[in-house]
Formats: sequence, C-alpha cells, structure tokens
Amino acid sequence: MKTMKILKFKFFIIAFAFAIFANQTVSAQGASCAQGMDMYRMKVKDPWQYNDLSKVATCATGNQYEFILTLNSGKDYRLQFYAAAIFNDKMTFKIIDMSTNKTVLDLPGTVYEPGPGKQVLSDYFDEDQGKTLHPYFDFFVKSTTKLKVLIEIPEAPKPTGESAGFNAPAEIKKGCVTVLVLDRPAE
Repeated sequence: MKTMKILKFKFFIIAFAFAIFANQTVSAQGASCAQGMDMYRMKVKDPWQYNDLSKVATCATGNQYEFILTLNSGKDYRLQFYAAAIFNDKMTFKIIDMSTNKTVLDLPGTVYEPGPGKQVLSDYFDEDQGKTLHPYFDFFVKSTTKLKVLIEIPEAPKPTGESAGFNAPAEIKKGCVTVLVLDRPAE
C-alpha cells in the first residue's frame, strides 16, 4: 500500500514538473515574440505612430492565419510584416478588402531580387532615398474599411536520408510572425 502511494506521489511530482516546464517554454516563446514587437515599436518614426491593431503571434509551418483589421477614416495606415528566420521567408501574404472582396495585396515573403511592391519580408535598397528599407504598404481610407489579412506558411520540407524513415512527417517549425500597423492623421 505504501509503495503504491509513493509511486502515485512520484508520478504526481513528475507530471507537475513537466506541466510547469511545458508552460514556461510556451510562455518564453510568447514573451520573445512580444519583445520583438517592442523592438519594432521603438523604430517607428514621425509622422507615423504605433497602432494597437498590430499583431504578433507564434505561428507554425503548414498553417494559414487570418485576422481582420478595421481601418478608420481620418487616418492613413502603413502595414509592415516581419517573420522569424526559421521560416526562410517562404510565406505568402494576402490582404482582401472585405467591402469589395477585392485582393489588394498578394505577395510572397521574398523574391530573388527584392524591391518595392515585389515581396513582403526582405529589406531592399531604395535608390531615391539612398538607404535600405523594409517593405511597407500604405492604405489611405476614405471611410472605415475592414481588411482581411491572410498569412500562409507552407509545410517545412520533409526529412531526407536515412534518418527520415519511411513516410516521415514534415517537421513542424514555430516562430514569431508580426504585423506592424502604423497610422497618422490623414493628409
């Protein structure tokens, strides 16, 4: 009887320790994503202001993410996207105007020769400004508008070689994806 109680107690301690460790791992990843948002927030320059519509999330390969942004009249908006290096910029970004169901942005994370309007994640050199810029997308709304933002992250490549095994599943990779929303009074 005592042996059974001791085994139950040991099992309880192990399960409790595992639950705490697992929770700390998830919390740490969420915290690092939030810290990344703080870093982007500090880089915002006038006349743009950080908008609380900005989102950051821990995302995984093989998934699609969707959220709605409500842009209010009287403001101009700028959207910038950032993603963890673990995704290798192999993502697609689509924005749909919900009032017209029209696609206003449909671009990959990166292309071979980055430039304005060609991709979403890779910095490029702007010759007019003489400096490197991160891609951004400006929206000038006349009336309140809802945008649906879709982010698709393809599956990671399946393992190859002897360690892959027969019908080995693709590895699931997780990392932060950030949608930075800036605004300013409409001009």
